[in-house]
Amino acid sequence: MVQKRNNIKLDIIELLIKEENHVRGIAKKLEESHSTILRKLNALKKDNVVDSEKEGKNRVFFLKKNLISRSYVYEAELNKLVKLLRKHPKLGVIFEEIIDKTDEKIIMLFGSYAKGLEKEISDIDIYIDTKNRNVKKLVEGINSKIRVKIGSFDAKSLLIKEIIKNHIILRGIEEFYEKSKFFEQA
Repeated sequence: MVQKRNNIKLDIIELLIKEENHVRGIAKKLEESHSTILRKLNALKKDNVVDSEKEGKNRVFFLKKNLISRSYVYEAELNKLVKLLRKHPKLGVIFEEIIDKTDEKIIMLFGSYAKGLEKEISDIDIYIDTKNRNVKKLVEGINSKIRVKIGSFDAKSLLIKEIIKNHIILRGIEEFYEKSKFFEQA
């Protein structure tokens, strides 16, 4: 339980990466009390990580586009990987081998594992930012469940749009956020 409490801020950040939200919406998704979420949001606001604006009767919270929020986002991405590896320790060995055998800057898990909908028979869907087919063959040879998609990271492509929605970054958190232009001012 202590671990869960410590990560509520990161879970909030993880939700706000996907979309701005109000306190009740965040509380419902995280299955936490309204007061706990509000307390954490106020702490994040004080730390200059999130901001809010009034929309009707609700206050809608969103991530600021600054250096401190960037570091929280990176930490939230690492937290997603840690949560997955706690749930599926065997994936850690596979991911380590992928990282050891490749030099590519962006390697990401997507599909059912990234969405939290995995089953025993689920494939391990990996995206690698490369055009090198040898890398694809090498990584797919690590485990029979691995399915690799390769290609240049183009935020306009349907595959990348889907990966941006639900992913776990194995390597290249900073590169991913630079290429997805998440922190660029509107």
